[in-house]
Amino acid sequence: MLNKSVARRYAEAFFSIARETGKVDELQQELEKLVSIIESTENLPEYFAHLLIPAKAKKEVANKIFGGQVSQLTLNFLNMVIDKRRETYIGLISEEYRDMADELRNITKAELTAAVPVSEADMKNLEQNISAKTGKTVQLSLKVDPGLIGGLKIRIGDQIVDATVAKKLEMLKEQLKQAKIS
Repeated sequence: MLNKSVARRYAEAFFSIARETGKVDELQQELEKLVSIIESTENLPEYFAHLLIPAKAKKEVANKIFGGQVSQLTLNFLNMVIDKRRETYIGLISEEYRDMADELRNITKAELTAAVPVSEADMKNLEQNISAKTGKTVQLSLKVDPGLIGGLKIRIGDQIVDATVAKKLEMLKEQLKQAKIS
């Protein structure tokens, strides 16, 4: 949880600059590109995470790798993150930034958990219905959990709609426990 709060502070700072300059989308793409390159390059995540390598050396490597690929603003942000010894948080910072950008765009993410795979048409239909009810554009992701037996569960932020057979059986069990037998 501490990692997420640290990442959120850095993402808020970068997002604030992005809003001021009107480059929210552009800087989001650059930040995601940074993370992608770091994570996909062999030994680079370990290099940036190594505590004995001086920040100056890490910044030199970062400038060589990303110099022509991202704006100076994004490169300066990465250098500042390296100076503060928070380079291991760059992936989380990118995720937090994306969440802030989605909120600005009025997009919310929801997770659908079902016992069996759901068709693409049904997913689109659910997205439209949830979007109409919430007033936000909903992006629905699917998770299959055969343990639900049947039905579905939808999670939007901290709200959960549980219409699963497992939940109904659990509720029935509780009702039977409390029933008086005469």
